[in-house]
Amino acid sequence: MKLKRIFIAALVAVFMVGTLSNFTYAQSKAKMKLDDYKLELAKWQKTEADARVQIAAEQKEIDALKGEIQTTQNEIDKTWGEIYALLGTDKSGVEAYSQSLKDLENQVDGLSALSSEELFQKRNEIEALEKKLEEEKANKISNLSTMQDLLATVEGKLMQVKNKLPKSIYDMYKVVRGDYLWKISKKADIYGDPYQWMKIYTYNREMIKNPNLIYPDWNLKIVRKTGPNEYVVTKGDYLKKIAGTTLGDPTLWTKIYEANKSLIKNKNLIYPYEVFVIPKQ
Repeated sequence: MKLKRIFIAALVAVFMVGTLSNFTYAQSKAKMKLDDYKLELAKWQKTEADARVQIAAEQKEIDALKGEIQTTQNEIDKTWGEIYALLGTDKSGVEAYSQSLKDLENQVDGLSALSSEELFQKRNEIEALEKKLEEEKANKISNLSTMQDLLATVEGKLMQVKNKLPKSIYDMYKVVRGDYLWKISKKADIYGDPYQWMKIYTYNREMIKNPNLIYPDWNLKIVRKTGPNEYVVTKGDYLKKIAGTTLGDPTLWTKIYEANKSLIKNKNLIYPYEVFVIPKQ
């Protein structure tokens, strides 16, 4: 009985020692986890602190750059203010001028899509655009390099349109054996009027030296619409009257006479349907 009690006591002692050992180990392990956590926390706290210092330094640099940018912008604004003063305008005036040139370019682009015959009908519009371009070039704002580039573009496109513009519109007629100017002019697909033979003669003056003598296979121009520097004589016309109509001054009739001297044999005698060249003033 006594031995049994001793055995039980020994078992209890062993159990207690084991339990105490496990408890001590658990406490030690928990302490290690807490220490690791504290170390990791300290590490991240340092990283955050370093980052905040870096952010503050970079923000300082950003603020300095913003200051430099603002200073530069102020200098740019001041310079533009001086430029605007020299040009006698402001920013909105320059923008309006630029838009005016772009509108002009769009109009020229629209004309460039037309055929030569259609352009001939738009002669007045082309002249108006050319005049408008000259007015824009006279504006002080045109001295800006960006505007000079735009003006050069518009001027180049307008030149292409003008080069495409025919001086006049005419058909071609090939002379056949037995033809003479009166007969050709009388044809329904020509003028349907024999009296307009003079128009054929004068419009082909470089080829026809004698109106009574033309040759087969000649290609004659049959004018349909005269150009801006041409004038078809009508009944009742005389040189002073034509000068007043075309040149705005009757006293300039001598200029018309000199320009058509090879055609006008008598300055006091001109004929209907003659096509005169009107010299530029």
